Amino acid sequence: MPKKIILILIIFTTFDSPAISQHRGDNLAFQGFPLQPVSGVKPIALGRAFTAMAGDIHSLFYNPAGLAEIENLQFSINANRSSKRWRENQVYRPNRIYWTMAFYLEGLYTPLPENNGIWDYELAKDSAYVVNPPDLGLEPFSEEAADWQKDHDDLGFTNLAAAFPFNLMGHKMVISAAYSRIPVLDFDKNDTYLDPHIGYDAYGVMERVVTDTVRFSWSRFNRKRSGNMNNLTIGVGYTLKSKFNVGLAFNLLNGKTTDSQSLNRVGYFDIAKDNRFRFSYDTLDVAIHGESTFQAWHLNLGAQLKLNRMRLGINITTPYTLTRKWNYQSKTTDNSRTLPAPQEGKDRFKVPATYAFGISLNPIEQFQIAFDYVFAPYRNARFEMMPPDSTVKEWVNQDIWSAGIEYRPVRFFSLLAGYRYVSEIFVPDGAAIKDKGPATTIYTLGAGIKLGQFGWLHLAYEMRRLKYYDSYFSNTNYVFEQYNNLLFGYTLTFLKNQ
Repeated sequence: MPKKIILILIIFTTFDSPAISQHRGDNLAFQGFPLQPVSGVKPIALGRAFTAMAGDIHSLFYNPAGLAEIENLQFSINANRSSKRWRENQVYRPNRIYWTMAFYLEGLYTPLPENNGIWDYELAKDSAYVVNPPDLGLEPFSEEAADWQKDHDDLGFTNLAAAFPFNLMGHKMVISAAYSRIPVLDFDKNDTYLDPHIGYDAYGVMERVVTDTVRFSWSRFNRKRSGNMNNLTIGVGYTLKSKFNVGLAFNLLNGKTTDSQSLNRVGYFDIAKDNRFRFSYDTLDVAIHGESTFQAWHLNLGAQLKLNRMRLGINITTPYTLTRKWNYQSKTTDNSRTLPAPQEGKDRFKVPATYAFGISLNPIEQFQIAFDYVFAPYRNARFEMMPPDSTVKEWVNQDIWSAGIEYRPVRFFSLLAGYRYVSEIFVPDGAAIKDKGPATTIYTLGAGIKLGQFGWLHLAYEMRRLKYYDSYFSNTNYVFEQYNNLLFGYTLTFLKNQ
């Protein structure tokens, strides 16, 4: 046994019974589930700064107290055309230890099968050892630099809502109901899934090895989920006093998604003392596919205070438990056999209460400004997975800041714009700040046209961008996501004298 042994900083994961995995490669859990309301063209055009807005049917989703200002029967229908794009650029960096290994993982050198098990310093003596030059000068988040890119488009109906005002014992009340279709979409890919990962020590340091080599596998990881959530919402707004409204909404969510995940092993590396390593091809494919069924319900409690040309609003979403029942088929294939196996289980996600605060200002009749702040203490969220899955990491608290502006140059036409800042609920690997996620920025534009006395037609465009990177000793993963959304909505108003 050699006197010198290697200390490798790694995490240990497996696909079937994982410990904590790399950030880009978490197992199927609750990815893609919508946590914030997304309904209504006008609210989206205003950056969803709608907690202190009133008199609009879409207050049902953001603050049911705003329903109390509706004067006539309203009916609304909305649709959208959206596109989502993911891409990632994994940049592997040579270093003073195993520096030629980066050529393999970066795709600059493709090893030949006949060279399985040959030490790298021996390969370097061969004239057939050709390494392609890297592309330099590319912006790391750009399409030109990306290792892969995935696009998905969606077109269809989003929600249908109705609101009916009435008097009860001399008090103004409005009851509203809506059905919403919420797309659920998630995608992840990692072409250099390392098990264990040689470049990251946040999950613990491996004990010193008792042999002169350490082996880790190189695989290609894919995960995809697609489907729809159905959201049935029933709410009521009530004028408690002339300047004070309260509201309550009940939300019932259920839906089904089609899920798939695969881990296709390319081969393995052996690393040894004196900066030596060798690579060998060794295939093993593990794939699962099936369905997940989601279900949850929660309440929204809202209040608004109307002052002179100003309105204050608060909305609380009560805690709830989201359940996921899943039924999968698993298939493992090596060089000699295929082993299929059914799997099923039930997971629970305990979501804490969230709080939204809003203010709207109406300095002149034609001009309105709104601001919202949402605080979601997702650090208190809890996951109950069956079987236990440590790839599901704790979330961090989320802050959402929104601003919207509406200008009506004439009574039958309005211009809308909005901005939204959303801190994500995960922390990238290697991030210096451990309690705050990267930021998604959202810009919106919209317009409204009044069609005679029958209501408003609204159009809106939404653009979201998210950039962040996972940092390891061995590599950096530059991740880019974008979402473009074109929305159409019509709100029909039935006047009392009709």
